[in-house]
Amino acid sequence: MSNKKKNDDVKVNVVAEIDATEMEVAQGEVLIDETVSKDVKPEVPTTDKHLLGYSLIVENGKALKLSPKTQNHVFYQIATQDDDESLHIRLSGNEGGGLHSKEWISVNAIIEVLDAMKDQPIKSTILKSVFKGGSANNAAFLAAVLRGQDIGLLAQSEKSVFIHKLSADYEERKTTLLNLK
Repeated sequence: MSNKKKNDDVKVNVVAEIDATEMEVAQGEVLIDETVSKDVKPEVPTTDKHLLGYSLIVENGKALKLSPKTQNHVFYQIATQDDDESLHIRLSGNEGGGLHSKEWISVNAIIEVLDAMKDQPIKSTILKSVFKGGSANNAAFLAAVLRGQDIGLLAQSEKSVFIHKLSADYEERKTTLLNLK
């Protein structure tokens, strides 16, 4: 009887040994058929996912931030929604830092909030209700946009730089904004 088990076959790995001199000689004989190009192709801009389903009316709006300590801006876009032609606005960027939501906000929802505040001082936090996202800067950045010279729905209150009131020409500015379509 044999002591050898069935699966005890010996497998031999053959490794070719090449010394350093042979390696150098072999490298010198390598031929490259194709030319390698170091040209870098420009990156093709990807479509901003936030623009899908919207047609821009104002692509690069900007407004000064509320703080008198800075000359930085908040950037915004205004668009119509493709399926129902409703007007929307979104914060698209800012200088000097501060996170914010890039979601589209219904201009009608903003107008509804502002219309309810006639003759009252307005804090930026009142605008939180129009956002789905919860960034702490959303309401203040939107207030800055609404106070900006291009939109001008809000004006600085006499009480504080951070308190707002409806602008003297609120109704005309509201009509102008809603007619951007």
